[in-house]
Amino acid sequence: MNSKAEALASAKSRIIALQSQMSSRILEMAKEVERLLETVSEQEAREFLRATCNVPSMELSTYVRFGSTLRGREELLQKHRVSFPVLKALVGADDETRSEVLERMEIGARIDLKGISIIRKRLREAKLTPEELIAEQGTKITAAAARKRAQASSAAFLDRLHSFVSGIVDVRDAAELGANDVRHEAGELRIGFEDLFGLHHRAPEELKPRSAAYELSVAYRTLMHLENGTLPFAGGIGEIDPGQAHPWLQSLNALTGQALPAHKVDKANLRELPPAEKRPTVVEICAGAGGMSIGLERAGFEHMALIEYDKHAAATLRRNRPDWTVIKEDLRKMDLKLYRQLDIDLVSGGPPCQPYSSDGYGLGKDDPRDLLPECVRIIDEIRPKMFLFENVDGLLQARHSDHVAEILRGFRRAGYEVDIHRIHAEDYGLAQERSRVLIIGIRRDLARAFRMPPIFPQRRANLGDVLVDLMAANGWEGAYEWARERRESDAVASTIVTRRGKPRAKEAARWGSKGVDIAGLPETAPTREQAARPGFMPALTARMRARLQDFPDEWEFVGGKQATADQIGNAVPPRMAAAIGLAIHGALKGVSWDIEAMLWPETGRRTQVAAPSLQFEDAVNTPLVSTAR
Repeated sequence: MNSKAEALASAKSRIIALQSQMSSRILEMAKEVERLLETVSEQEAREFLRATCNVPSMELSTYVRFGSTLRGREELLQKHRVSFPVLKALVGADDETRSEVLERMEIGARIDLKGISIIRKRLREAKLTPEELIAEQGTKITAAAARKRAQASSAAFLDRLHSFVSGIVDVRDAAELGANDVRHEAGELRIGFEDLFGLHHRAPEELKPRSAAYELSVAYRTLMHLENGTLPFAGGIGEIDPGQAHPWLQSLNALTGQALPAHKVDKANLRELPPAEKRPTVVEICAGAGGMSIGLERAGFEHMALIEYDKHAAATLRRNRPDWTVIKEDLRKMDLKLYRQLDIDLVSGGPPCQPYSSDGYGLGKDDPRDLLPECVRIIDEIRPKMFLFENVDGLLQARHSDHVAEILRGFRRAGYEVDIHRIHAEDYGLAQERSRVLIIGIRRDLARAFRMPPIFPQRRANLGDVLVDLMAANGWEGAYEWARERRESDAVASTIVTRRGKPRAKEAARWGSKGVDIAGLPETAPTREQAARPGFMPALTARMRARLQDFPDEWEFVGGKQATADQIGNAVPPRMAAAIGLAIHGALKGVSWDIEAMLWPETGRRTQVAAPSLQFEDAVNTPLVSTAR
């Protein structure tokens, strides 16, 4: 056997083995879902699989219906190394088609999607009389010809419509927009519109926003206003925003499926935030010490209110941002319907993590601190365009799956499309091993898409470069050597805890391997005298821990050691929040940002430094250990 034949034979063997493994995993998955359905309802199973196990929605029906359609045929399916698309087609087929396909498989026939389709078609046609079959074929030929003519006519109309809108979209002068040639072309297009979409369209205000009927109604009304020369004076949604394309013209052009190039370029890779009056608005709950608040502020959001029950955290917010409206109140006692009148863009927050964290005993819905049900109520009351809630990874543990599924159903009943994402601090230049779960929802009537921000592994930071100046601030010459070693080992912070006593052995060892004594709560940065003691290892001051959480060095915390520790430990790192905020801002406003440039403006970048000749002063003398979330 020559080398080529040997390579092909080897590849065949490996591929067949992989196909067999994939089939086995698919069938095992189906079996697990069948077991799940023995204890929960189908709806609960679907929510659990989608929310907790991240099973794609398009796969759910296949696994859920497998037991009722293909139970007992697992051995046959495994023998044929069935793929998921074929399994999906079999589950969705009618009984007669499925039965014949399986019979063919039993005698060794190879079946693919095309084969299943042919069998289905043949069985259906076999039930028709010759006359019915001829009539059906004739109907198909006629329909195909009609579709072809309609598509050609539609394409020509839409191209003409796009050319028309492109020519007037930048016109701001009312007289020019009402010129005779504009009105004549609008009239011609109105006639074409009526031929394609009909004469009768309800008023937009009577229809569900962003529905197909709504968009057609707006487009039709726009053409009529243009034909009559009244578009510049139309009220309501037709008001012209200086400097922007007329919203009705944008809706009219949307029918064409083609972008308006001049405006597409203007909204790509932006690096500057809009003026204050054009910024999206946010109501933030469980705002804490302001980590998420700072990030959203950097992402261009205007805070309408920040709600925080802890007196120290509320005082911290007021101390650092006197112009923010900070409300110290228990969410459970608040009625937030009044904010619906403000058409809020975003509701955000970090509801208490203790119900889902290991340090908080993980009681979930049985923990009196659990505010996720309140989040559902608040979203239903305010009806923002989007929402963002942050929590710990423990939220996705199996024991909380029923509760989380019910929360997600609540958001969907309120009219939102909801997804759960995981985000890692290291991907945004933070020197810590920290991941978080994000629940992000967008109102269905907006018909917009949200995408998670890109990650920046090239911006990965380490303890040494982040903390070197603070470590050296009190005279410890060894800080630069300590930083160099942290840089070479690429060390990042482990979970930071608030215990004042002796840390757990594994915890102390983990931090010790990174060159940090986690047991201490030092008042100041290390001194020469402290560093001279045998076995010395530096501990972290309050400011060091705040910087690891990406708080600005000038951010002041109100309260004693433990209160400050809780505030910093519970916070969302601002840069991570800014990345998410920019992605949400982009989805809300239909723009895209140069997110890396926004997160790391050149003037504010902290670069790696060797040992400088100057000594730095310690920024804060309040020691702290932050809360694990």
